[in-house]
Amino acid sequence: MSQTQKINIWQEFAKETNGIFTEGYSWNSDSTTIEYKQWKIIFDNYTLWSGKYSTEMTRIVVPIVLSDNFKFEIYNEGFIRKIEKFFGGQDIETGNSDFDKAFTIKSNNEFKIKTLLRNKKLRDLIRSQKIINIQVCNNKGIWEEELPKGEFELSYFADGEIDDIKTLKSLLLLFNLILDQLFQMNSIQ
Repeated sequence: MSQTQKINIWQEFAKETNGIFTEGYSWNSDSTTIEYKQWKIIFDNYTLWSGKYSTEMTRIVVPIVLSDNFKFEIYNEGFIRKIEKFFGGQDIETGNSDFDKAFTIKSNNEFKIKTLLRNKKLRDLIRSQKIINIQVCNNKGIWEEELPKGEFELSYFADGEIDDIKTLKSLLLLFNLILDQLFQMNSIQ
């Protein structure tokens, strides 16, 4: 491949993960969908508009069915938020002081979020990311229309386009682990 040809990160990521590459159209970016057990994990880019300004975001979305209305949000302590928090709640401490200093944790169920974050491998994967913003929300693709009643998405977003396969694979592993943990906790179907 010549230096002038740009690698399509979603096409390459789909090849390396046995995912499905979908070419974008109109305002939708190219994407990669990876099937993991009964879930479809969708990776893409999204242009977030605010008036006449826009910013590119990398996003990961997994449609889920909640069994117990357990919602949470985990993000870097210093991360400047561009959207309003989708639910109220106090910051929760897990009891792991290094983790608690690095991340803000919100949830409507303190016991369940502590149970989820008790998993060291999961905490290590979260720590390994430069930017982290994971949440369970009821808006399609984080910023789009509200989903029908009872439908939710496990979501991630970061400023800019992530174009590093190693980082994307790490995020995929993180999502696999979160989905497994939520399923084991009877929080998702």
